[in-house]
Amino acid sequence: MLRLKAKSADRGSIVSGVRENASRRGGRRERESGQALVEFALILPLFIVLVVGIIQFGVGLNYWLDMQRIANQGARWAVVNKFPGCNAPATGPPCSPTLQQYLQSEPVSGGLCPRVDITFPATTSEVGDPVKVLLWTPFTFVPILGLGTINLSADATMRLEQKPGRFASGNGNSSC
Repeated sequence: MLRLKAKSADRGSIVSGVRENASRRGGRRERESGQALVEFALILPLFIVLVVGIIQFGVGLNYWLDMQRIANQGARWAVVNKFPGCNAPATGPPCSPTLQQYLQSEPVSGGLCPRVDITFPATTSEVGDPVKVLLWTPFTFVPILGLGTINLSADATMRLEQKPGRFASGNGNSSC
């Protein structure tokens, strides 16, 4: 927008409204120079909590997926009556370490140390009956503050292909 000054109409008297408004805002800009820093300082803690929460959710999801893998492996080993930690004959006493202890061990669980429970839901352990492997462990979302502890659990159920002899049902005592 262009305006003419009332007294003269030469080129020097034409003033751009854009330039005039910009020069008036100069003082206002100086007064607002710390506003962005204050807003950032107010938002930063919420942003950090959000990012840490997303990361911890990912870690918890990864633990749950690992536990689900362990439960599936354990159920498979239980139905075929053979697992890598056992070389005992199939008709002898249960192996040492037991299947529960082997599933809790470092090579399988990667340091999670879950509690393992092996049960026969049909109350019998004949070929064709189901066997269930259940794992659970507490997980804390904010370990520094001890906030947000939940129990992660995973289970798998399969049908017996061989009569169990190398493992016994029951709870695995956590040695971690």
